Amino acid sequence: MFKNCKRMSKVVVIFCIASLTAFASIALADAGRCGGENAGKHQRHNFKKLAIKLNLTDAQKAQAKAIFQGNKDIVKPIFTSLRTEQKNLRALIHADIIDEAAIRAESANIAEIQADLNVNRAKVGAQFRAILTPAQLATLKTLHKKCQHTPATE
Repeated sequence: MFKNCKRMSKVVVIFCIASLTAFASIALADAGRCGGENAGKHQRHNFKKLAIKLNLTDAQKAQAKAIFQGNKDIVKPIFTSLRTEQKNLRALIHADIIDEAAIRAESANIAEIQADLNVNRAKVGAQFRAILTPAQLATLKTLHKKCQHTPATE
């Protein structure tokens, strides 16, 4: 009887670990999701904060809005492609049969898309910085340094 209890305990522990792993995967997938209605609101809110901290003029705000609006049409299909590839990768990871080559290929596709997004972010950032005064640029650099030093546990 004692052996059955040990065996049952092992089964329960394995089941708990499997459940926690599944729930953690779901939570990570939701946390990493891009886009949605709230993403635009969040970005607009961050720009409003940034505009206040940089003390942007109305003309600068209009220029920045034009830069960011013009970039929307470029970035939207890239984000759509990224979401599709991430969904494909999740399906491969959770498949019954592990296809390492397919997972690696899909990961490479995602890395390429993320590289495209990073290059685009750099270009748009350069366009935004071009409309700032030297004092505003210094403030922006200080803000970037503060963001890099914040703990990742938030």
